[in-house]
Amino acid sequence: MPRRLRPKFSGLFHDESRPDSYWIREAGTLQLPPLDAVANIRLRGEILPADPNDPTSAGPIGLALRLNRRVVLEKPDLPTGPFVLEFAPPKTARPDDGDVLELHLQGTRSGNRRAWLGRVTGLAGFQPWRRQAKNRRLRIMAIECDGEAVFDFSNRSSPWRAEYARRFLKVGLNLAGFFRADLGIGESVRCAARSADAADLPVSLIDLRLPCKNPLGDSSFVPRLQLANPHPVNVIHVDAPAMADLDHHHGTEFRRGKYNIGYWAWELPEFPDAWIPYAGFCDEVWAPSRFAVEAIAEKVPVPVLVMPHSISFSRPEGDHRTKFGLPADRFLFLFIYDLNSYSERKNPGAVIEAFRASGLAGANAALVIKVHNVPGNEADFERLRSVAATLPGTVLITQTLTRREIYELESACNCFVSLHRSEGFGLAIAECMYLGKPVIATNWSAPAEYLDDKVGCPVKSQLVTLQRSHGPYSKGQTWAEPDRDHAAWWMRRIVEDIRLARELGAAGRDRIERQFSPTAIGARYRRRLEAIAGW
Repeated sequence: MPRRLRPKFSGLFHDESRPDSYWIREAGTLQLPPLDAVANIRLRGEILPADPNDPTSAGPIGLALRLNRRVVLEKPDLPTGPFVLEFAPPKTARPDDGDVLELHLQGTRSGNRRAWLGRVTGLAGFQPWRRQAKNRRLRIMAIECDGEAVFDFSNRSSPWRAEYARRFLKVGLNLAGFFRADLGIGESVRCAARSADAADLPVSLIDLRLPCKNPLGDSSFVPRLQLANPHPVNVIHVDAPAMADLDHHHGTEFRRGKYNIGYWAWELPEFPDAWIPYAGFCDEVWAPSRFAVEAIAEKVPVPVLVMPHSISFSRPEGDHRTKFGLPADRFLFLFIYDLNSYSERKNPGAVIEAFRASGLAGANAALVIKVHNVPGNEADFERLRSVAATLPGTVLITQTLTRREIYELESACNCFVSLHRSEGFGLAIAECMYLGKPVIATNWSAPAEYLDDKVGCPVKSQLVTLQRSHGPYSKGQTWAEPDRDHAAWWMRRIVEDIRLARELGAAGRDRIERQFSPTAIGARYRRRLEAIAGW
């Protein structure tokens, strides 16, 4: 487990005599960060003069300091005025939870006893002592480590300076997912690994043993894959129902004693009621977009946070059209989707019909459609093939491609089109924007959070109610129906106005680089892990 920082102190109180400091009733205790790398601890304070009209405030007063119950400094009679007490932490073994500094008042024992007698007996002679005026003369203003305040008692509402403590937290995470799988949720965990690396987070990569229908052809993280999950936080990239299978495939020890985060994607405005119980396997949930977070958070009883995918890869160079059998002299529109992700949601028919309506087919443009996972979806693919055959020059690519080849295909085409009915993030959209390609996409759900008319070609749509269920997308839910004529208008405009296409591509590339770089997303991870460890 990480060294946890408990921003606690006890026995210190503020009053109205000095708003910039606290006083000690008898003894104060402060929990400090681990002091392994600290060379110097300094306590800043002040001794106020005794009140000549209050004899209970008179007499010498001082402090004894103990670190982890060991006396490190004693000053039994501090002079009136500001003071600084300074010592070096002993080079001894330290508690895992941080170091404890105790402040013991000296010269106040008699007054403390009289104050106690006044409280328990009610006798008039002891009542003046109850205010402990002498104790209040010694004011604590700050505790510093190597010159930087750890406790600043001029901040009455929150003396603990958490920003200092965060630098001492030892955080790390275990990323579990389908690292080798050629599918979106596999790329999801690979994006997460790149983000963690960019933030210099200690990370262990665990390839899930759960069944996976997609090919396991990605080897980019294979040398780093392991079985152990030594870090205190698990981040598990699976669909929500698969959370229930973790214990069976990885043993109950995998989740036990860890802070478990489910990384879930969801594509519609309402999270399924049937999936709510799977939140019981999580301490919190991360999702790749605000759209998904709003749907999930409305239903589940754990925190749900936006943690987008990071987009970064080596951009392909050169001409890759020949490799994929693509025409060299055409403006190519590309659409990529997985048949396992439900054609009704991905909506390839709308892309085909919009391209037909554009009037570009058979002229100087062509449509390229890459599909994943034809085996098992033969009837679905046959419907696609039949419709695509009516458009001259349309290219269907069915073979399994590596991630590198996917990037090459995206790079080889001029414009990406996604007339989806709903998306939880839209990886291919973001990837093509990263490549500087103009993107035509339905202006709804997660992609609308980063694609607008300043960086792409948003397509008008209207919301419709599902009349029947499609896999997990139930009858009665809502998704978008994109305007095919508007999409066709965008297609013609992008082909006719090369300058606009270049400007939108460059603007989209800039936005993805700024908002979704591994460095930006990794910083989100670090902030959240520090908060979790700080609890």
